[in-house]
Amino acid sequence: MMGSTNIDIGGVKLEIKFTGKESDRYAGAIGKIFPDYLSAEGNMNIPLVVRERPDVPLDKLFGGGEAGALRDYFLKIEGRFPFTEVSPGWRRRRTKTLLRSSRGNGAALGSPSLIPLLSRDRMAVFYHNSFLLFADYEKPKGEVLILEGDFSDTVSSVSLAVQAAVGLFAPLYNGMMLHACSAEIDGGGYIFFGGSGAGKSTIADLMGRKRLLADDGSLCFRRGKDYCTMPSPFTQVPSRENRGELIQAKRFFFLIKDKDNFVEEVKPGEAILRIMHNHIHFFRYFPGKEAKETFISVKEIVERFPFYNLHFTRYINPLTFFGEGGYKRGDRRKEFMSMSDDH
Repeated sequence: MMGSTNIDIGGVKLEIKFTGKESDRYAGAIGKIFPDYLSAEGNMNIPLVVRERPDVPLDKLFGGGEAGALRDYFLKIEGRFPFTEVSPGWRRRRTKTLLRSSRGNGAALGSPSLIPLLSRDRMAVFYHNSFLLFADYEKPKGEVLILEGDFSDTVSSVSLAVQAAVGLFAPLYNGMMLHACSAEIDGGGYIFFGGSGAGKSTIADLMGRKRLLADDGSLCFRRGKDYCTMPSPFTQVPSRENRGELIQAKRFFFLIKDKDNFVEEVKPGEAILRIMHNHIHFFRYFPGKEAKETFISVKEIVERFPFYNLHFTRYINPLTFFGEGGYKRGDRRKEFMSMSDDH
């Protein structure tokens, strides 16, 4: 028997299945982490099987000899080497090397079923210090291999694996997970792109719990002709509870810390490049089809909405800045509001 928990995050429906003696306990613990996103079992759920540990010590799994190919493969896929090395063709070549090194040694991976999984072209492998996630886009389905840790460590690893799975499978549901914080202002979704240290947490703190949707890992989905965001469970700053609603996207910004608060428009071509290079979680793992569809979505968003650099100080009041009232660069604010309110 497998203990299981079903969650639905923006339409990405995962049936998380646990193996082992404590499977029900694990399932209950994960359900408590995502209480606002629990869903009933359904035909569209993606099975995500969690296996607790490999059958060999980690020093052998990622050591020298035959198993050394595993370490080489996963470290490169993780992106510690130049992005150009992780092309789909290169990935298939590395997969074949991995398969040759692993034949007859399926137990080292914790599951013999991972061997045929690795042979697929539409497959992604995400490596974390505490787990491996294998995502098959053809089925779709996923397997999580927990590398080490006690019960609480395993629960924490699985919650991170769920975040990775949502980011990896989001393109199958016309969505993406963004390096951005997001909030609801005046009924619309505001998305603020930023890398580490750009100020996402600062903006998130200023928004307050009732308006904040995510301090990072913001979710964006296409629904019909609209692009929407929603409350995300993948946040550190306390945010509003999930009420099951999708909030239509309204404005997009790139965060820039500065000595004054003002906005400047970003050209569409530049906006596309910045998003594709820096602001889509797990993009480098996507197979060709999903990568192309994600690019098309980004292009549509940029063509539909104006994008801005938001220069800001830590003393900015986002609600005053974007709402009624003025600030000392009133002419720029007036220009910004007139350009934005039509969208």
